[in-house]
Amino acid sequence: MSIFDAVLEEEQPVEANGYVETPTAMPLGVAVPFDLQAAKRAFSPYSARLVEVKSKAAALQVKNDASASIATAMAGSVKRLSKSIDEQRKSLVEEPSSYVKAVNSMAKMFTEPAGQIERLLKDKLSGYQAQRELERRKQEEEIRRAQAELYRRQQEEAKTANVEPPPPPVPIPIRAETVTRSDTGASAHVRKVWKAEIVDAAQVPRAFCSPDMKLLNEAVKGGLREIQGVRIFEDLQTILRT
Repeated sequence: MSIFDAVLEEEQPVEANGYVETPTAMPLGVAVPFDLQAAKRAFSPYSARLVEVKSKAAALQVKNDASASIATAMAGSVKRLSKSIDEQRKSLVEEPSSYVKAVNSMAKMFTEPAGQIERLLKDKLSGYQAQRELERRKQEEEIRRAQAELYRRQQEEAKTANVEPPPPPVPIPIRAETVTRSDTGASAHVRKVWKAEIVDAAQVPRAFCSPDMKLLNEAVKGGLREIQGVRIFEDLQTILRT
Protein backbone atom coordinates (compact mmCIF):
# COMPACT_ATOMS: atom_id res chain seq x y z
CA MET A 1 0.00 0.00 0.00
CA SER A 2 1.39 3.41 -0.91
CA ILE A 3 0.74 7.14 -0.91
CA PHE A 4 -3.07 7.63 -0.84
CA ASP A 5 -4.27 4.09 -0.03
CA ALA A 6 -4.38 5.07 3.62
CA VAL A 7 -6.09 8.30 2.70
CA LEU A 8 -8.88 6.47 0.93
CA GLU A 9 -9.21 3.66 3.45
CA GLU A 10 -8.71 5.83 6.56
CA GLU A 11 -5.68 3.89 7.79
CA GLN A 12 -2.46 4.91 9.52
CA PRO A 13 0.47 6.73 7.83
CA VAL A 14 2.05 4.63 5.09
CA GLU A 15 5.59 4.51 3.79
CA ALA A 16 6.37 3.35 0.25
CA ASN A 17 9.95 3.36 -0.99
CA GLY A 18 10.79 6.19 1.33
CA TYR A 19 7.70 8.21 0.45
CA VAL A 20 5.51 8.84 3.53
CA GLU A 21 1.96 10.22 3.48
CA THR A 22 -0.43 10.99 6.33
CA PRO A 23 -3.99 9.75 5.72
CA THR A 24 -6.91 12.15 5.52
CA ALA A 25 -10.49 10.91 5.60
CA MET A 26 -12.41 11.53 2.38
CA PRO A 27 -16.22 11.95 2.41
CA LEU A 28 -18.11 9.46 0.28
CA GLY A 29 -21.26 11.43 -0.40
CA VAL A 30 -23.26 14.60 0.04
CA ALA A 31 -26.32 14.64 2.24
CA VAL A 32 -28.23 17.27 0.31
CA PRO A 33 -28.51 16.70 -3.46
CA PHE A 34 -28.01 19.65 -5.84
CA ASP A 35 -26.19 21.55 -3.06
CA LEU A 36 -23.03 23.02 -4.55
CA GLN A 37 -21.68 24.07 -1.18
CA ALA A 38 -22.00 20.49 0.08
CA ALA A 39 -20.27 19.27 -3.08
CA LYS A 40 -17.43 21.70 -2.47
CA ARG A 41 -17.06 20.34 1.06
CA ALA A 42 -16.96 16.82 -0.34
CA PHE A 43 -14.05 17.67 -2.62
CA SER A 44 -12.18 20.05 -0.31
CA PRO A 45 -10.05 17.36 1.45
CA TYR A 46 -8.48 16.48 -1.89
CA SER A 47 -7.20 20.01 -2.43
CA ALA A 48 -4.46 20.09 0.20
CA ARG A 49 -3.35 16.56 -0.63
CA LEU A 50 -2.99 17.38 -4.33
CA VAL A 51 -1.00 20.53 -3.56
CA GLU A 52 1.31 18.53 -1.31
CA VAL A 53 1.86 15.74 -3.82
CA LYS A 54 2.38 18.20 -6.66
CA SER A 55 5.13 19.91 -4.69
CA LYS A 56 6.86 16.59 -3.93
CA ALA A 57 6.48 15.41 -7.52
CA ALA A 58 8.04 18.63 -8.82
CA ALA A 59 10.97 18.28 -6.42
CA LEU A 60 11.57 14.59 -7.18
CA GLN A 61 14.43 13.86 -9.57
CA VAL A 62 14.36 10.48 -11.27
CA LYS A 63 18.01 9.53 -11.75
CA ASN A 64 18.26 5.91 -10.61
CA ASP A 65 16.19 2.83 -9.93
CA ALA A 66 15.40 3.90 -6.38
CA SER A 67 14.03 7.31 -7.38
CA ALA A 68 12.22 5.71 -10.33
CA SER A 69 10.55 3.33 -7.87
CA ILE A 70 9.47 6.28 -5.72
CA ALA A 71 8.12 8.10 -8.78
CA THR A 72 6.20 4.97 -9.78
CA ALA A 73 4.70 4.67 -6.30
CA MET A 74 3.69 8.34 -6.31
CA ALA A 75 2.21 8.16 -9.84
CA GLY A 76 0.25 5.02 -9.03
CA SER A 77 -1.10 6.50 -5.84
CA VAL A 78 -2.12 9.72 -7.57
CA LYS A 79 -3.88 7.67 -10.22
CA ARG A 80 -5.81 5.85 -7.50
CA LEU A 81 -6.64 9.19 -5.91
CA SER A 82 -7.88 10.44 -9.28
CA LYS A 83 -10.15 7.40 -9.51
CA SER A 84 -11.43 8.13 -6.01
CA ILE A 85 -12.21 11.73 -6.99
CA ASP A 86 -14.06 10.52 -10.08
CA GLU A 87 -16.03 8.04 -7.98
CA GLN A 88 -16.95 10.92 -5.68
CA ARG A 89 -18.09 12.91 -8.70
CA LYS A 90 -20.19 10.01 -9.96
CA SER A 91 -21.83 9.56 -6.57
CA LEU A 92 -22.77 13.24 -6.48
CA VAL A 93 -24.26 13.36 -9.97
CA GLU A 94 -25.77 9.88 -10.20
CA GLU A 95 -29.25 10.83 -8.97
CA PRO A 96 -29.60 14.15 -10.83
CA SER A 97 -28.03 12.59 -13.94
CA SER A 98 -30.59 9.79 -13.95
CA TYR A 99 -33.37 12.36 -13.56
CA VAL A 100 -31.97 14.55 -16.34
CA LYS A 101 -31.60 11.56 -18.69
CA ALA A 102 -35.15 10.45 -17.99
CA VAL A 103 -36.57 13.94 -18.58
CA ASN A 104 -34.49 14.42 -21.74
CA SER A 105 -35.64 11.06 -23.07
CA MET A 106 -39.25 11.92 -22.29
CA ALA A 107 -38.97 15.34 -23.92
CA LYS A 108 -37.33 13.80 -26.98
CA MET A 109 -40.49 11.77 -27.60
CA PHE A 110 -42.24 15.08 -28.25
CA THR A 111 -39.48 17.29 -29.66
CA GLU A 112 -38.59 14.83 -32.44
CA PRO A 113 -42.07 14.76 -34.03
CA ALA A 114 -42.36 18.51 -33.43
CA GLY A 115 -39.07 19.00 -35.26
CA GLN A 116 -40.27 16.81 -38.13
CA ILE A 117 -43.45 18.88 -38.47
CA GLU A 118 -41.43 22.11 -38.35
CA ARG A 119 -39.06 20.87 -41.08
CA LEU A 120 -42.04 19.77 -43.20
CA LEU A 121 -43.65 23.22 -42.96
CA LYS A 122 -40.34 24.98 -43.60
CA ASP A 123 -39.86 22.88 -46.75
CA LYS A 124 -43.33 23.84 -47.93
CA LEU A 125 -42.66 27.54 -47.21
CA SER A 126 -39.29 27.33 -48.98
CA GLY A 127 -40.97 25.75 -52.00
CA TYR A 128 -43.60 28.49 -52.04
CA GLN A 129 -40.98 31.24 -51.77
CA ALA A 130 -38.94 29.61 -54.53
CA GLN A 131 -41.99 29.70 -56.79
CA ARG A 132 -42.58 33.36 -55.91
CA GLU A 133 -38.94 34.13 -56.70
CA LEU A 134 -39.28 32.40 -60.08
CA GLU A 135 -42.38 34.45 -60.89
CA ARG A 136 -40.63 37.64 -59.81
CA ARG A 137 -37.70 36.92 -62.11
CA LYS A 138 -40.09 36.17 -64.99
CA GLN A 139 -41.81 39.53 -64.44
CA GLU A 140 -38.47 41.35 -64.35
CA GLU A 141 -37.43 39.60 -67.57
CA GLU A 142 -40.72 40.59 -69.27
CA ILE A 143 -40.22 44.21 -68.20
CA ARG A 144 -36.60 44.14 -69.39
CA ARG A 145 -37.64 42.82 -72.82
CA ALA A 146 -40.44 45.38 -73.12
CA GLN A 147 -38.01 48.18 -72.21
CA ALA A 148 -35.44 46.86 -74.67
CA GLU A 149 -38.04 46.72 -77.46
CA LEU A 150 -39.24 50.24 -76.65
CA TYR A 151 -35.67 51.55 -76.63
CA ARG A 152 -34.99 49.85 -79.98
CA ARG A 153 -38.00 51.58 -81.59
CA GLN A 154 -36.99 54.91 -80.03
CA GLN A 155 -33.51 54.55 -81.51
CA GLU A 156 -34.96 53.82 -84.94
CA GLU A 157 -37.33 56.81 -84.71
CA ALA A 158 -34.51 59.06 -83.54
CA LYS A 159 -32.32 57.88 -86.41
CA THR A 160 -35.12 58.53 -88.92
CA ALA A 161 -35.73 61.97 -87.44
CA ASN A 162 -31.99 62.57 -87.27
CA VAL A 163 -32.13 63.43 -83.57
CA GLU A 164 -30.29 62.27 -80.50
CA PRO A 165 -31.83 59.01 -79.14
CA PRO A 166 -33.07 58.99 -75.54
CA PRO A 167 -30.90 57.36 -72.86
CA PRO A 168 -31.36 53.62 -72.31
CA PRO A 169 -34.09 52.76 -69.82
CA VAL A 170 -33.30 52.06 -66.18
CA PRO A 171 -34.28 48.52 -65.17
CA ILE A 172 -37.29 48.42 -62.88
CA PRO A 173 -36.67 45.90 -60.11
CA ILE A 174 -39.61 44.11 -58.59
CA ARG A 175 -39.38 44.01 -54.82
CA ALA A 176 -39.27 40.49 -53.45
CA GLU A 177 -41.49 39.80 -50.46
CA THR A 178 -39.37 37.58 -48.24
CA VAL A 179 -41.39 37.69 -45.02
CA THR A 180 -44.62 35.81 -44.38
CA ARG A 181 -46.58 36.86 -41.31
CA SER A 182 -49.47 35.29 -39.45
CA ASP A 183 -52.13 36.78 -37.19
CA THR A 184 -50.60 34.85 -34.26
CA GLY A 185 -47.44 36.93 -34.39
CA ALA A 186 -45.33 34.20 -35.98
CA SER A 187 -43.37 35.06 -39.10
CA ALA A 188 -41.20 33.24 -41.62
CA HIS A 189 -38.56 34.90 -43.74
CA VAL A 190 -36.38 33.65 -46.56
CA ARG A 191 -32.62 33.90 -46.39
CA LYS A 192 -30.40 32.96 -49.30
CA VAL A 193 -27.43 30.85 -48.22
CA TRP A 194 -24.64 29.74 -50.52
CA LYS A 195 -23.66 26.11 -49.96
CA ALA A 196 -21.11 23.67 -51.34
CA GLU A 197 -21.68 20.05 -52.28
CA ILE A 198 -18.90 17.62 -53.18
CA VAL A 199 -19.57 15.87 -56.48
CA ASP A 200 -16.04 14.53 -57.12
CA ALA A 201 -13.76 14.31 -54.06
CA ALA A 202 -10.71 13.53 -56.22
CA GLN A 203 -10.89 16.95 -57.88
CA VAL A 204 -11.28 19.01 -54.70
CA PRO A 205 -8.16 21.24 -54.29
CA ARG A 206 -5.74 20.14 -51.56
CA ALA A 207 -6.25 23.47 -49.76
CA PHE A 208 -9.76 22.33 -48.81
CA CYS A 209 -8.69 18.89 -47.50
CA SER A 210 -7.32 17.94 -44.09
CA PRO A 211 -5.21 14.84 -43.32
CA ASP A 212 -7.07 12.27 -41.23
CA MET A 213 -4.93 11.68 -38.12
CA LYS A 214 -6.95 8.62 -37.15
CA LEU A 215 -6.21 6.92 -40.46
CA LEU A 216 -2.55 7.97 -40.31
CA ASN A 217 -2.07 6.58 -36.79
CA GLU A 218 -3.82 3.34 -37.70
CA ALA A 219 -1.53 2.95 -40.72
CA VAL A 220 1.58 3.57 -38.60
CA LYS A 221 0.41 1.13 -35.92
CA GLY A 222 -0.14 -1.38 -38.69
CA GLY A 223 3.52 -1.15 -39.68
CA LEU A 224 3.67 1.57 -42.33
CA ARG A 225 6.88 3.56 -41.82
CA GLU A 226 6.99 5.91 -44.79
CA ILE A 227 4.22 8.37 -45.65
CA GLN A 228 4.97 11.40 -47.79
CA GLY A 229 4.64 14.61 -45.80
CA VAL A 230 4.43 12.77 -42.45
CA ARG A 231 7.11 12.34 -39.75
CA ILE A 232 6.88 8.87 -38.27
CA PHE A 233 8.65 8.44 -34.94
CA GLU A 234 8.66 6.19 -31.89
CA ASP A 235 7.26 7.82 -28.78
CA LEU A 236 7.88 6.45 -25.28
CA GLN A 237 4.80 6.46 -23.06
CA THR A 238 4.54 5.34 -19.46
CA ILE A 239 1.52 3.18 -18.64
CA LEU A 240 0.47 3.06 -14.98
CA ARG A 241 -1.27 0.06 -13.48
CA THR A 242 -2.70 0.19 -9.98
